[in-house]
Amino acid sequence: MIIPFTEATLATGGGKAVNLGVLERAGLPVPEGFVLSADTYREATADLNIDALLSQGPGAVRAAVEGQNVPDAIAREIGNQLSTWGENVAVAVRSSATAEDLPEASFAGQQDTFLGIFGTDDVLDAVRKCWGSLWTARAVDYRRRHGIEHHDVALAVVVQKLVDADTAGVLFTCDPVSGGEETLINASWGLGESVVSGAVTPDEYRATSSSVLERRLGAKQTRIDRHGSSARIADVPQDDRHRLCLTDDQVLELARLGETVQELYGAGMDLEWAYTDTTLWLLQARPITTTASTETATQQVPQRTVSGRRIGRASRVFHTDLVEHYPGPYPLDLCAILPMHRQLQAGMANIGITATPIEQLLEMKPDGTITAAYPDIRVGWRLVRLLGYRSPDPADWPTVEADYRRKLDSSLPSELAPVADQELLALLEKILGLVSDIARVRFLDYVGPAQLTALKLGYYLALARRRDLDAYDLLGDLDYTTVVIDKELHKLASLEPNSSTYRDMRRRFLDEYGARTAQLYLPFSHRSWREDPASLDATLDAVRRSPRGLADKPSHQELVEEIKGRLPALARRGFARTLKAWRNGHVAREASVYLIEEAYVIARRVTDEIANRLHRREALETVEQLKYLTLTEIQDTLVRDASAHQTRLIASQREAARPHAAAAWWTHADQTKASKLAGTAGSPGLATGPVRVITGPEDFNQLQPGDILVCHYTDPSWTPLFGLAAAVIADTGGRLSHAAIVAREYGIPAVMGASGATSALKNGQMITVNGTQGTITG
Repeated sequence: MIIPFTEATLATGGGKAVNLGVLERAGLPVPEGFVLSADTYREATADLNIDALLSQGPGAVRAAVEGQNVPDAIAREIGNQLSTWGENVAVAVRSSATAEDLPEASFAGQQDTFLGIFGTDDVLDAVRKCWGSLWTARAVDYRRRHGIEHHDVALAVVVQKLVDADTAGVLFTCDPVSGGEETLINASWGLGESVVSGAVTPDEYRATSSSVLERRLGAKQTRIDRHGSSARIADVPQDDRHRLCLTDDQVLELARLGETVQELYGAGMDLEWAYTDTTLWLLQARPITTTASTETATQQVPQRTVSGRRIGRASRVFHTDLVEHYPGPYPLDLCAILPMHRQLQAGMANIGITATPIEQLLEMKPDGTITAAYPDIRVGWRLVRLLGYRSPDPADWPTVEADYRRKLDSSLPSELAPVADQELLALLEKILGLVSDIARVRFLDYVGPAQLTALKLGYYLALARRRDLDAYDLLGDLDYTTVVIDKELHKLASLEPNSSTYRDMRRRFLDEYGARTAQLYLPFSHRSWREDPASLDATLDAVRRSPRGLADKPSHQELVEEIKGRLPALARRGFARTLKAWRNGHVAREASVYLIEEAYVIARRVTDEIANRLHRREALETVEQLKYLTLTEIQDTLVRDASAHQTRLIASQREAARPHAAAAWWTHADQTKASKLAGTAGSPGLATGPVRVITGPEDFNQLQPGDILVCHYTDPSWTPLFGLAAAVIADTGGRLSHAAIVAREYGIPAVMGASGATSALKNGQMITVNGTQGTITG
């Protein structure tokens, strides 16, 4: 049924409608409207088996819900109400969840809003889409994480006359960062979505009800205005960019409005407002849920696992591995991370080690911030299976690889432009499926058995009284992928860059090894050398500046002979057999990683085509913004008629929030002082030098010979930097991490898992790295 705002309760009208009713009863300037009750949603969906549909995924529930009709009597009632407003009146149709806009739970942005809607039929269609938005993957995950039962939440829908704003924005009645009592106002030209989404840099004002304390001019690059039933983004004229969009009188009027609303609710409030000419409208009001105290609390180092248990050593190890392998993911990277990690967890479960499913560990907020919780780890009796597990001979990997390469080579048509949208998405799913299958074979047949092989080698080393060594010290003189690429890089770097020989060899190098990618497990936010040759040039520059190659140490064969000489005669044959399996297995493991990189190059052909299509349809400002969308959001926009305007706002908002989102991935780390930094001994030795923090390939040219390389993590594409660095410090990782293994090959000290090093250490600071003890002093 339809009810006025003043009669809405949380159960009937949801949080948004209740708040509008409170404001309307207080005589505040709320645009005229009504609410379609939550009971209407329940009536329309009563015959759906939500649990069964949800077992197929949130998308199945959403599609079924959007397919339901608004009951005829209520549809007529809506039509009658709209007719009293006139034929050409545009309305806003907004979701109002029954657990929304409460002080302890901010559901803002979880459900959909539709602006500039005309006529009964379009309003009814928008109502059904609002209902469906209760079942997006994001909304379902939010409820699960916050302990809200799906069946306890229904959706009311607010229908309001749309305010065609000349200026609009948001107002906080207190500073959400400092907690100060001054009113904070952000304002820009046109509709308020520009400010709410973060798509523009707005004007900012700080005021009390009696005085304007500060005015800060924003760039206000674009504005959003309604044109008929659609919203359009236009550039703001230069003159308007360079002048404030509010007068002092308007700022004071807004401050007084905020003060009134705060007194009404007895709490700090977040308001959305708009001006048409000189008339002020109050569009929304909700309690501020992220004040200074709560924001600070969210930045503390977690003390519990995702289920609330105490964080143990195994949980920390698995969490560190997760953070290191997927360093700072973008929303689109999740479609690669989730299946990859599922295969890793399946391989672990096969031998009795179970961990919290990856879907429950990663949380993405509406602004694109992704964080990783600590998992629960259990070790069961099936671990004994490892002792009897018969894995394939790792020497057979080339045959396995050749089969996958044939499948990858035939996975796409030569031209993607003629491919239909739905088929394009299917091609992406097909390639991601192949990657998942490669990962399954990699983890089950090569990575898992390698752990047993390493344990066996550890036993032989202990028997030979060489406990100072581990299995990774027995990979010398082995041509696995990373070593081969490093050797080829040095050959290429030694040639004259302007020569035809260099150009020919560079072309062959890119054909053979060009799929190498920085942050290889984040395939949709990073590109390979082949796709971005400038990144190869940066790497070659680092090689040319490197005064050091691999460490001068005894040959592998000399080391093996020494170990054999220390072993009892009866153990030597077993040691040789185990060592051969270990080395063949390492070649296979490295080759499987590079094969995955090759597959992701192919996948990016598809995502590039998708980005171009969405850009042409004005759903993206630039093609580079695709990485700020999840795969589900891309599907919704590409084939399910989701609003291109809304998608563009989401991508722009997340792009603006990226600096915060990137930092949030690492907030688990203790931010300690340099004098107290310590970690795991990764590679022995002692070195003193100036700090150089490197965050990615774009910083490679900053590293100078003798610098201490400080980073979040490294991957194979960073290998050439080890020839420049005097030592390496990484926020994450352990003795078996890439950085530690390569540091030992180059004979430089390394300290791994030094949480907070990239924040605590400053460029140019002189420090001493003790890779034997795992300490950093300065």
